Amino acid sequence: MRPLTKNLVSAGFVLAALLSAWVVVRRSSSVDTSSNAPATPSSDAADSASPGAGAPAATPTGAVATSAAITAGDAGISARLRATWGSSPGELGHVRPQEGNAEGPMSFALAGDDLVVVDQVNGRLVRYGPDGKVKGTTPIAATVQDVAVAKDGKMLLLDRLGEKAITLTDASGRAIGRLPLDKERVGETGNITGVFADGKDVWVEKEHGILVRVGSVDGEPAEGHDELAGRPSKDGTLLLTATIASKAGGRVAVNAVDRNTAALRFARALTFPRPLEGLVLLDTDDKGTIYVGAAGGGAGRATVACLDGADGHALGFVTVPHSTSVDESFRDFTVAGDGTIVVALRTEQGVEYLSVRCP
Repeated sequence: MRPLTKNLVSAGFVLAALLSAWVVVRRSSSVDTSSNAPATPSSDAADSASPGAGAPAATPTGAVATSAAITAGDAGISARLRATWGSSPGELGHVRPQEGNAEGPMSFALAGDDLVVVDQVNGRLVRYGPDGKVKGTTPIAATVQDVAVAKDGKMLLLDRLGEKAITLTDASGRAIGRLPLDKERVGETGNITGVFADGKDVWVEKEHGILVRVGSVDGEPAEGHDELAGRPSKDGTLLLTATIASKAGGRVAVNAVDRNTAALRFARALTFPRPLEGLVLLDTDDKGTIYVGAAGGGAGRATVACLDGADGHALGFVTVPHSTSVDESFRDFTVAGDGTIVVALRTEQGVEYLSVRCP
């Protein structure tokens, strides 16, 4: 995912994070833990962002590693799926026009053991099985940019620019409903930065900040106006926010609010490899473990910190490859219910979906 540029958290959350104790991440060459004092917001704090699913943004250019160079020496990282560029079955679309934005697959999500990929260049949603083989395809518009999978297997396809709606499908890809993205409810649809399934509710994120409920997975449009001040955890107990306190210092503040009481459960701060390029992941697993990822410390790498959902202390971290291509994308990282981190990595030959776990 491209480094994001919008602040996810409210002023109150930022203040709470800056008054909290720093998380000391386990020392290694990948994570700088030399400073554990509260940080003062720097001039680059405005570059804060919500990681995980973001609107396409400027991407640093640089050499793109080959598949062999990417996976060599990365202990614990396995290739879940490799797809070459193209339009044949199993391949994924890729365009780099002379004028316009370069595009590969915009987003992906996990559906049980399957992986569903938004192959908007080829006008299809592709479902791959755990063996990496295609299990089915669903026609989609070229303007679909994100996908989320509900607990009952229904899929939510975000089209914020074309149809300005969310298409609902069953697990087989058959369309079963449509939720309009009314401007009165969500504002300018071009500012939507992701779609999320939370129980039966469907939410869209506005500029990496507030989430607005637009309806249900059964296709019922929302009544009233409900908002969330953060991303919901998979277990439904927390609302999560993250922000960059300092790019130069590699400092990231993370806040967790108890969803039932609206009280701040914890505010923690992490120090990632410097200089920080941007946040790439904010997600949880089914047990409530929190995963925060940031790209930095050199081209082509990202570090994911795994935090305890009860008090935010660091459980461990893992360093993973990170795409440096100029392609736009909405989502390059996600977390499975069992805690497996899945990374989309684009190369000159195609795209790899890699799996890794926090130690």
